[in-house]
Amino acid sequence: LATGKNGNPLAAGKPFINNFLPNGGDMLRLNMAVPPTQRNDPKFSPMGILNAAVLGLTDPAYNANTSIQSIPNMDGFPNGRRLEDDVTAIELQAVAGVALAAIGLWYDDYTAGGANPVTQKLLNVLTYQTGINANDTTFRAAFPYVQTPWSATGVAGGKVVNFTQATCLNPTTGILGLSTPDFFVSSYPNPANDQVTFKYNLLNKSNFKIEIYDVTGRFIQTVYDAETPSGVNSTTWDCSAVGAGIYFAKTFTGNTLVKTLKIVKGN
Repeated sequence: LATGKNGNPLAAGKPFINNFLPNGGDMLRLNMAVPPTQRNDPKFSPMGILNAAVLGLTDPAYNANTSIQSIPNMDGFPNGRRLEDDVTAIELQAVAGVALAAIGLWYDDYTAGGANPVTQKLLNVLTYQTGINANDTTFRAAFPYVQTPWSATGVAGGKVVNFTQATCLNPTTGILGLSTPDFFVSSYPNPANDQVTFKYNLLNKSNFKIEIYDVTGRFIQTVYDAETPSGVNSTTWDCSAVGAGIYFAKTFTGNTLVKTLKIVKGN
C-alpha cells in the first residue's frame, strides 16, 4: 500500500495484494496465506480488496506504519472468492485503476507533490455502483453454502422487477443480409397455474392478436385482439378455467402469424 511510500510507488511499503507475483500475472485465486476475515467482523465488506485498500490507507490502525498486518477483507477477491464479494464491482473498479492507486500509482489528474492524491477521477471510480446491492436469496448455514439454483423451467421465485427494454437496434440489413427482428414476444410464468402474462414489443403500431389452442389444434379463446401502439406491451391470460396440459399461444400482427408459444398449464 502507499502508506509510507512518500509518493514513490516503488519504495518499500505495507504489503497489499499478496498474489501480485513477479511474473505479472494474477494466477492464484485462493491465497491460503491470507487470514480470513470473519463474517461478524464489523469491518467485513463485500467490496473485498477494495475495502482492504481503503482501510489500509485511511484507518489509523493500519496506516501509521509500514509493518506487515492482516488488513480486513484482504482475503476477498482476487485473493479468494468469497460468496459475499461483489465481484463485478471489484473487477470494474480494480480495472479502472483503484488497486494501482492504492499502491501509489495515482491517476493522471494528480499533480505530483500535491497534498491530496484523491483526485476527481479517483473519486468517480470509488463511488461507482453496479446497482446490485443484495442477493435474491439467502446463503445456507453449512457447506456448500450456496442455495440450489433457480429452476430454468419453473417459477424463479425471485423478486419481480418491472423493466422496459429500450429499442437497441433499428431494423437494418448488414453485410450478411440479416436484419434485426421487428417483433418479439415472451410468456411467464411457464409452467403456469392461474394466469400467464404475455410481453411483446412492436416496432410499429399494428393490430396484434393472441389466440389460444390446445394440443389437438382446437381453438380455445382469443386473449387479445386490438390496435396496439409500438413499444413494449403486456397482456394477461386468466387460464384458471382450463384444465392442466399443454396449450399453444399463436400471436399475429394483422393477419400474419408471427410466433407460436408453448404454454404448460399445471393443476
